[in-house]
Amino acid sequence: MYYKLLIVDDEKEIREGLASWAWEKVGIEVAGICSHGLEALQFVEERPVDIVITDIRMPFMDGLELMSALNARYPFIRVVILSGYNDFEYAQKALQCGAIDYLLKPLQFQMLQDTFIRAVERLSEEKQAELRISVLRRKAELLARVLRVEFLRRLFQEPLSEVELEQGISDGEVLLDASRYTVAVFRPDRLAEPGATIGDKEKKLLVFSLDNILTDLWEGKELGYHWVNAQTGEAFVLSVKPEAETHFAELLPQWRKYRGLFKSSFSGGIGRPVSSPADIYLSAQSASAALAANLEEGTLAPAPSEESASRTVPAVLASKELSAVAAGADGSQTAEAEPVSMLLVQAKQYIRDHFNRSLTLKEVADQVHISGSHLFALFKNSGQTFLSFLTSIRLQRAMELLSGSNLKIYEIVEQVGYSDPAYFTEVFKKYTGKTPHEYRSKSR
Repeated sequence: MYYKLLIVDDEKEIREGLASWAWEKVGIEVAGICSHGLEALQFVEERPVDIVITDIRMPFMDGLELMSALNARYPFIRVVILSGYNDFEYAQKALQCGAIDYLLKPLQFQMLQDTFIRAVERLSEEKQAELRISVLRRKAELLARVLRVEFLRRLFQEPLSEVELEQGISDGEVLLDASRYTVAVFRPDRLAEPGATIGDKEKKLLVFSLDNILTDLWEGKELGYHWVNAQTGEAFVLSVKPEAETHFAELLPQWRKYRGLFKSSFSGGIGRPVSSPADIYLSAQSASAALAANLEEGTLAPAPSEESASRTVPAVLASKELSAVAAGADGSQTAEAEPVSMLLVQAKQYIRDHFNRSLTLKEVADQVHISGSHLFALFKNSGQTFLSFLTSIRLQRAMELLSGSNLKIYEIVEQVGYSDPAYFTEVFKKYTGKTPHEYRSKSR
């Protein structure tokens, strides 16, 4: 390998003399010759150069100005200064600007050779260092990728402790700071056919293709994260946006574009939204259940229990006084009237006391000294979910403030535990059939 040298000097004799020297002896080839700094700068912009030997005093742009420009634009180019003046000030400036050596005219063969042998050695060491750094960087990126995939696998499939979540978020460089998380699971329909089999080579291609497509369509748009199960060919897709269902639905026509590649249509199931990263696996479980119950190819189905889990709240909130939900909130007419776990009673009371801030299933479970999955099951057995109960409390208070105070909408949003007014409006309208402004107008 030869390093490319650019010779810059306003004296033709010097330029030609340097160009004729046997540079190949020291591992260098002459890439070009220029008569001043501006010409040299243009040359470097158009052709690769590793080393520049330049005179100091030249018209248009002198050697020091050229070196300054090269340092700013091409810091990897090494510069040797050539001067006919034994001027300590010039030499000092040149070395301060990053010159690797300072040669005086007339040039002595041995000094020239020694200088460029050192220059080539330095370049070789730098190239080796860059190569080592590049290798280490690739290894670090590969490790980060492995850690990220493994964390996402566990996030979709297992309950994780707070410590495990924090470690996984750090190692996998995953950002989970949303107020709502929803999982959808997609699967090529041909894999659901009885007796369907797929060869290892085809399965690897399927997983690779799904992974790359979702990286572009999902992570590329900052909608969330995904993980492809290499064993089943199912793609788990996490949305961190309030309008998750819309984004999931937009994936279906995208899958159709790749029907020729996958030789199949795609079906999917949407899980119930959760408010805590620790509960993402629960959303994934309900998404898998929805997919298993989905009998129509090429469609996207909601979680089977989603409607029943929230049926009471939407119907009641749409009524005039939100009476049933209000009763549920104060504990006078809920499942608590029947024999239920005192743990659930305590959990609901904690929610009533702290609904006006960010609240997770894990936090409530910790307060009553049980696991998140245990509390989830207690809510489910009572005919509700943690999220539907928390929403009912928040919206009941929101309706009271809308009808009985002059607070601005965004102030009410903050007081009932939401951080995003747009998401609050979406939830409020979904459950009451009215926007907050419409509800306030009609309640006065």
